Amino acid sequence: MKKHLSDIHMHLLWGLDDGPKTREEMHEMLDEAHRQGYERIYATSHVCPGFRPFDLNVYLSRLEEASEYCLLKGYDIKVLQGAEIAWTHQAADALLRGAVPTLGRTDYVLLELWPGIPYQEALRAVRTLIGAGYIPILSHVERYQCFRWSPRKALRFREETGALFQMNAQTLLKPFSLACLYFRNRLMKSRAIDFVASDAHGVAGRPVNLDQAYDWLLQHTDKAYADRLTGFGQMMNGSDV
Repeated sequence: MKKHLSDIHMHLLWGLDDGPKTREEMHEMLDEAHRQGYERIYATSHVCPGFRPFDLNVYLSRLEEASEYCLLKGYDIKVLQGAEIAWTHQAADALLRGAVPTLGRTDYVLLELWPGIPYQEALRAVRTLIGAGYIPILSHVERYQCFRWSPRKALRFREETGALFQMNAQTLLKPFSLACLYFRNRLMKSRAIDFVASDAHGVAGRPVNLDQAYDWLLQHTDKAYADRLTGFGQMMNGSDV
C-alpha cells in the first residue's frame, strides 16, 4: 500500500538548529523520507522571535538545496516552508512582518510552548496568534504539563480556542511516561489530535519515522483518521501547500 505522508514538523535543513549539522545528514533524512513514502515535508527549523537571530535568506537557501536534491534523485517529495516558532511576545509581529515562515505559506503556524507553561499563558499565546490572523498548531502537545496531567483541560482548550494539536510519532510508538500514555489514549479516543509528525532531527535518535506512526494509527484507529493525521496537504483541498 502506497502511503501519502505529509510531515508538518521536521528539522530538515542543515546547520540552522539542533537538526542535521551537514548537508550530507540532510540528504540522508531525505533518502529515508523517500523510502517511507513521504510526499511533503515542512522544514520547521527552530525560531525564537526576539531572542535568537533567524536568517530567513539562509533558511530559504537551504530549503532550495533540499528541493534540488529531491529533484536530482527523482524523489516525488515537496519540501515546503515552515518553522517551529517558540512562543514569545514578539512572535505575532515577526509573523506579520514576514520574518518567519508559516506552514507552506498558509495561515497555519507551528507553535512551541515551554513544557511548564501555565494554562492561562498558553491561552494568551494562542489567542494572540489567532487575533493576528493565524491558526496555531501546538507542536508535540503531549509535552505541556498543564495538558498532560489533565487531558480534560487539553480537550477544553482545543474546543474553546480553535487551536490544533500535533503529537509526535514517537509518542504513539513509545510514550515517555505513564501520564503520557494516558494522555495519548484519551486524546486519540476523543479524536482530539489533528496531526502526527516525526519531529525528526536526523536519521538516529530522533529519526524520520512517520511511516511507523501511520502503521500504528491503522492498527489502533482507522484509515480515514490515519490519513487525516498524516496528510496536511490533502487536508488543504489538494492545494500545493
